[in-house]
Amino acid sequence: MNKSKIKTTNSLRFKIGLFYSLLAFLNIIFFTVMIFENQSDLLLKNFQFQSENLANTVLTDIQTIGLTGERDESFEVFRKTLKLYEISKFTIFDANGTLIQAEPESDSQSKTIPESLVKKTKEVSSDKEGNLFKARYSLDLNESDFTVDFLLPIRLSDGKEVFLFTHFNISSIQDRLKQLYIQVGYAVIWGVVFHIIFAILVYRAIFKRVGDLEIASKEMATGNLESRVNWKFKSDDELDSLGKSFNQMAEEIQNKVTTITRLNKEINQELQIGKEVQELFLPSVKKFKKFNIGKLYRPMREVSGDLYQYFQVPEQNFYGFFLADASGHGVSAALVTVVMAMSLQSIMKENPAPIQAINSLGEVIANRLQASFFATGVFVVFDEPGFVKFVNAGHNAPFIIRPSTKEVRFIDSSGPPLGMGDDIQYSLESFPVEPGDKIILYTDGVVETPIKEGGLFGLERFTEVVLENIHLTNAEIVEKAMALLDEKHEEYKDDVTMLVLDVPE
Repeated sequence: MNKSKIKTTNSLRFKIGLFYSLLAFLNIIFFTVMIFENQSDLLLKNFQFQSENLANTVLTDIQTIGLTGERDESFEVFRKTLKLYEISKFTIFDANGTLIQAEPESDSQSKTIPESLVKKTKEVSSDKEGNLFKARYSLDLNESDFTVDFLLPIRLSDGKEVFLFTHFNISSIQDRLKQLYIQVGYAVIWGVVFHIIFAILVYRAIFKRVGDLEIASKEMATGNLESRVNWKFKSDDELDSLGKSFNQMAEEIQNKVTTITRLNKEINQELQIGKEVQELFLPSVKKFKKFNIGKLYRPMREVSGDLYQYFQVPEQNFYGFFLADASGHGVSAALVTVVMAMSLQSIMKENPAPIQAINSLGEVIANRLQASFFATGVFVVFDEPGFVKFVNAGHNAPFIIRPSTKEVRFIDSSGPPLGMGDDIQYSLESFPVEPGDKIILYTDGVVETPIKEGGLFGLERFTEVVLENIHLTNAEIVEKAMALLDEKHEEYKDDVTMLVLDVPE
C-alpha cells in the first residue's frame, strides 16, 4: 500500500464518511424492510378476507342459476355473473373428471382435468341427501402471487353434481402490491436523497472548513507564513472561532518570524563584522615561508573560538607558533580569542620568553574573565638549532613526524588550560628534531568530530591520514585531512583548525 492510500484510509473525513455511508445504508434497509413487512402482513390479511368474501358472494349469486350442462342461455347468465367478479376462465367437470364446459370455449377441446383436482372433489362433494347447493368450497390461496384456486360443487338442473374450478387473482390486491413496491421505491429514493443532502450539509458545515484549516496549516508548515483560512465567518460556531484563532496565531507567528528574521539579519551583519575584525588578528605567513606552513582555519559559525599566532624576534633567531582553543563557541569564544590575541601580542613585545608569555597569559585570562572562560593552548618555539620547544597548556597533544622513518612522537600536556587559576606555572619541554621533520598542531574540532559510522574522528585516524600523505606539501596534507573529515563527519560541533610546520634547515 502506498503512502497516498495510507493517508486516505487514515483520514478522519474518510473514516466518518465510510461510517456514515454504512449507517445510512443500514438505516435505509431497516426502514424499507419494516415498511415492506408491515404492508405485506396487511396485504396477506386483506387477501385472505377478500378471497373468502368473493367466494361467498359468488356462491350466493349463482345459486338461482339452473345450469343444464349445455352452452345455453343459463350458461351465458352463469358466465356473465362470474365475469362481474373478474373471473373469465373456469372449468366445469363431474366427479369422474369428465369435462362438461370450459370458458373460453376453445379450451373445451384440449382441456384435461388433473388427477389431483379430481381427488380433491371428494373433499367438497355434497352428501346424497344434501341440498342443491351446499355451502362448501375449497380455497387455495397462493400468497406469493396473490392468486386463488377456487373449487366449488354445484348441481345442474337435472340434479347432477358437478364442480366449478377457476384460478383467478384479486386485482385490488395486485394493484395494492404494485403501489407497495412504488412506495418502497420512493422511500428508498427519499432515504438516499435525504442522506446525500445531509452529507453535503455536514461536509460544507464541517469538513470543508476543517479541510481549509488543514491546507492552511500545511502551507504554514512549509514556510508560507501568509497562509490564512478565508471562509466567510457567518456561522459564529466553534469552527469559526477556531478559524479566527488560527488566523490570529498565524498573524502573530508571521510578525514574530519577521522580527526574528530582521534581528538575525542584523546579528549576521554584526557577526560578519566580528569575523572580519577577528581575521585581523590572524598572522601572515610571509615572514615564515621557510616553515612551509600548511594551515586550515574553519569556524563552525561566522566567528571562531580558535586562535593561532606567529611570532618572530630576528635578532634572537626566535620563531614562535601559538595555537589556542577557547571554551564554548560563537561570539563568547571569539571575544575570548580577541582578548588572548591582544594580551599575547602585548606580552610578547615586552618579553618574548615563551614560558613567561604562557604564564602571563593564563593570569590575564583568569583575572579578566574571572574563571568564566578558559582556553587550551600550545606554544611551539624555535630558538635553538636542532631542537623544538613546547609549552602545552591542556591542549590536544601536538605531534612530530619524521618523514624518513615515519616515526611519530606526541607531546603531552604540561599543565591545565589557561585561565583555570592565576598562580599556575607551566614548563617548557625541549625535543631534538631534524630539518624536514613535521610538527602538527590542531584543535579538538578535528579529533572530536562525530562520524557517520559512530564514534569520533579520533587522533589515530588523523595521524594515519597525515602519515599517508607525508610525501605531499604541508598545504596538501591539510587539504587531504580536511577532505577525509568532510567525508566521514556526521556533524560539526566545534571549530576546526590545523597547522603543519616543517623544521627548517
